[in-house]
Amino acid sequence: MQFDPMNADFQQNPYPFYDELRAKQPVVWSESMQGFCVAAYDDIMTVLTDSDNYSSSKFWPILLGEYDPAPEVQPMISLDPPDHLRTRTLAQKAFLPRELKKLEIKIQQISDDLVDHAISVSKDNTFDMAWDFAALFPVSVIAEMLGIDKSLRLDFKHWVDNLLAASNRAIYDDARLAEIKHASDSLRAYFSKLVDERTENPGDDMISSFIQAEVNGERLSKIEVINLAILLLIGGTETTTNLLGGLLAGYHDHPEAFAAARADRSLVPQLLEEQLRWQPPVQSLFRHTTREVVLNGVTIPENTMVMTLLGSANRDPEKFPDPTVFDLKRDVRGYCTFGQGPHFCMGSFLSKFEAAIAVNKLFDRFKVLEPLQQPEEVRWIDSYFARGPITLPVRYELA
Repeated sequence: MQFDPMNADFQQNPYPFYDELRAKQPVVWSESMQGFCVAAYDDIMTVLTDSDNYSSSKFWPILLGEYDPAPEVQPMISLDPPDHLRTRTLAQKAFLPRELKKLEIKIQQISDDLVDHAISVSKDNTFDMAWDFAALFPVSVIAEMLGIDKSLRLDFKHWVDNLLAASNRAIYDDARLAEIKHASDSLRAYFSKLVDERTENPGDDMISSFIQAEVNGERLSKIEVINLAILLLIGGTETTTNLLGGLLAGYHDHPEAFAAARADRSLVPQLLEEQLRWQPPVQSLFRHTTREVVLNGVTIPENTMVMTLLGSANRDPEKFPDPTVFDLKRDVRGYCTFGQGPHFCMGSFLSKFEAAIAVNKLFDRFKVLEPLQQPEEVRWIDSYFARGPITLPVRYELA
């Protein structure tokens, strides 16, 4: 069968395509991707956990191509074990739960401030959940952690969105490609200047700690610090933005789940966990075969791209019974939203921690908060990689 992740219908609603792939051809060649796409849960787990046969080394180059802001070095996300441990050991210290919980009061304040902002720009008790809250919230949190200028948070969000749009570069015109290049250049220039400043005058922030820290007696080079900061900005922005936007976009599909979590706040974490399974903010990851392999009866040559469809894994009925049902009582253990194996996302706790604070704040401040659109009317970003609503007008009543 034919499968094209560049197809606009697929990017707007990938789930019927995933169902067909799992039923008919769970490992399928994609001409547009020049690689094999993998749809079944067990096969995806094999690809993500077997780093000997499936390498991450070309993930970032495939995603961004010539628009990589720091191409001189491989980002942590594209390093295979054991090489990625050097950078990951350094970076993950800032993402330990005990460190992140120190930020709880600041994150609550950011949530409050953004609710005030959304109300201030609202018209007729409506605002755009995607841009007036969801887009600004996680970038404000990661800006706090990195020690970057929060007044530029909207610029950061636009730069990240445009940079990740490079995944669709094969079908864009020159004007759109110029926007992507501007975003890449802007991120590079901003962090290059900032690293120079923090090298001269260190502060109490993550970038300063990256500059000063040593792993096995070695310090990160300037370009490695730039690379890591950009990677963390992207990861810290996109996932939680799409998690919050996607959560509200599905309100009319399962209002009873929102009502239950609003009434019993102990259910908020489970509301988010099921949302992460049901509508993952990141839909795919890339690996390359290090040798010829056989996956689900399909022979894949050496040095071939393999695209794992995380959104499909999370709705595989072999793993999650009745996968289209949004169930707060579901056991979501094993979902693939944050990857699996050695590259399991170290920011997963942060994303869920800050999103829970945000959802509780929205419940506190609004008696009613619901989208004006039905789920089938929501327009999603043009991407096979990330999934979140472009805009999401919501109606509110203050608590």
